[in-house]
Amino acid sequence: MRYLTTGEVARRCQVSVGTVKNWIEAGKLEAFRTPGRHFRIRASELRRLEAAFGFGAEADESPRILVVDDQQDFVDLAVDALKDLVHGVRVEGACGGYEGLLTIGSFQPHLLVLDLRMPGLDGFEVCRRVKEAPVTKATKIVAMTGFGDDQAEQLALTCGADAFVIKRPGLTALVREVKALLDADSVQHPNRWRRSRGKRS
Repeated sequence: MRYLTTGEVARRCQVSVGTVKNWIEAGKLEAFRTPGRHFRIRASELRRLEAAFGFGAEADESPRILVVDDQQDFVDLAVDALKDLVHGVRVEGACGGYEGLLTIGSFQPHLLVLDLRMPGLDGFEVCRRVKEAPVTKATKIVAMTGFGDDQAEQLALTCGADAFVIKRPGLTALVREVKALLDADSVQHPNRWRRSRGKRS
């Protein structure tokens, strides 16, 4: 379970930290104190607040992409590439399957870039869990491996992946699939986000 600071809640709801503390003191937002006397809020409690007061709809103006891979170098590379090459998106990264699942719960991505070959909790199981859960089953998933593997591709698609790519320098194929899935999703669900289609400034 992920816990958020008052600063993270303030950024998500686009209010001041003082306002978040006022919500806590007024009983509108459940929180607890750390031994250092800092407030911590459960991600599920923030989602309840967003649903009750509509903060999520106001703040969520762009598609969210999460990159999950067991190699931090690749996570950083992919996050930077997607921010640079896909206009108007928010991108975060997670290292490993377990951290990926935790981040999915708090970040609530519209699209997941998921490495299949990870130690511990691999990408196949993450994909299966995301597609089986009612709250995340609409999440688009681009599965990937570091080498060509027809069996892995077929298994990934069976687990619910929407696209499959092989990791290559430059990430051209990955960026192309991400753009295609986001464009298709915005046509099917025009109110899911208000995506800007203008050129990068």
